[in-house]
Parts: sequence; structure tokens; C-alpha cells
Amino acid sequence: MRTFTKTYADPGAQQQALAHHRWIARVNPDVRIPEVIQVIPSAIDFEHIDGRHGGPDDLATLAALLGHQHTNAYTRELHTARLNAPHTSDGITIAGFADDRRERLHQLLASGAVPGPALTRDAIDGWLERAATMPAAFYKDANPRNFLITGADVTVIDFDSLTLAPFGYDLAKLVVSTAMTTGSLPEGTIRQALDAYNHHPRSRGLPGCPWHEFAAWCEFHHALTAPYLGTNNYRFSWHTVRPAWTTDILRHFDKESAL
Repeated sequence: MRTFTKTYADPGAQQQALAHHRWIARVNPDVRIPEVIQVIPSAIDFEHIDGRHGGPDDLATLAALLGHQHTNAYTRELHTARLNAPHTSDGITIAGFADDRRERLHQLLASGAVPGPALTRDAIDGWLERAATMPAAFYKDANPRNFLITGADVTVIDFDSLTLAPFGYDLAKLVVSTAMTTGSLPEGTIRQALDAYNHHPRSRGLPGCPWHEFAAWCEFHHALTAPYLGTNNYRFSWHTVRPAWTTDILRHFDKESAL
């Protein structure tokens, strides 16, 4: 059997990736992920999967898959989770949403490393406070390189990152990282992706991700991903390719919230 070997900086990172792999497999048994073939010092041999990475034309398909994953995870387990607190189950602890992100976002904004930010530090704190009351989904770094597409089949790969997150947060990462890779996306493409995503939680009576929340999570990812511009095929800064309507939605929401 052909394998793909993923190396890790230390045994702790390796064990964390294995735990994430087991958790994803448990809460989403119908989503294809590569099988673990062998665990070796500082590395894991995964089943090799042929396929191409995602692109703009795949956004609706990948968004629907994410909506399915997040809704199933909530239904099976995360309905008991609180977003801003760690969630422990079957020997794995999934980090909460707020604390590390708050510190990192504040640091990036204070350093001037984020070009054209649409959120201030106070606005970020406000969104993190709102998130505390939202239903819990998860974040697994849904950039287009973390999907392999073979015909009609999609395989989800890379298990290094896993935290709790609001519904729509990982979809925002997919949209922002795709635009940073390939350039600006048509408004219709983004709207179709969010509609495809929201179909799954809303079919279970969950609110999904409204447009103003999605716009805010895109700005979180702009700040967090900006330092990687010029690496990992990120050729475009989000502030140069973001649709104007996303910032318009945020401004309108801020005005309504202030009333």
C-alpha cells in the first residue's frame, strides 16, 4: 500500500494529530479521511490518497461537506460543549475558541501586521463575547489544500489543528484562504457556498451562520492568515480581494448594535 508520511516537530504534536484523527472519525464516520497505517517516532504513515486540492469551483461542494461535518459533530457530541471553554471527551480535549485567538489577534493588530483590518481589538472582543453563547462546531483549518478531490469523492486531510469554533468559522477560513490563493471570488460563488453550508444545520433546527457572523469570521481569518502571505501559495491579501459587501455588512451590524 502506498503511504504518505507526515512528520511532526515533537511527540506531543504527533499524539495530538492522532487524537484529532480519532475524534473526527468518531463524530463523522461517513466522511472520508485517510487511514492511519503506521505510527513511527515523530511521524505518522497515512494511507496515500490520489486527488487534487480544492479551488473556487469546488467551494459549494466543500461548504456542504463542512456543514454536514459540523452539524453531525454538534448533534453527536458538541451540543454539550461551551465555545469558550475546553471540551473533553474520550481522552481528547478540544481547545475553546476565545483565549488563544484573542491574544493572537490583539498581538497582530497591535503590531501592524494586518493590512487593512476591518475589525478593531474592541470589535474582536465583542465578537468573542457573542460567540460564547453560540452553538459549538469545530475548526480544522479548512484551507483548500486540506481537501483531496477525486471525481465526486472528497477526502479530508491534515489533523494538526482542532478547536471549538462557531458554525461558519471554518467555512470562512475556506473562503478567505481560497481567495488568497486564486484571487477575488464572485459574490455569487460565496453566497452559494454559505447557502450550501447552512442547509445542514438549518435542516436540524440550528441557526447556522448568518451573513454578519460570516463576515466577521472572514476578518478574523484575514488577521490570522496575513502573516503567511507569500507562503503556502497565498498570493493575494484578503484586504485587496475581499468583497465590499462583507465590510458593508459589518458596518451596518455595528450601527444597529449601537442603537
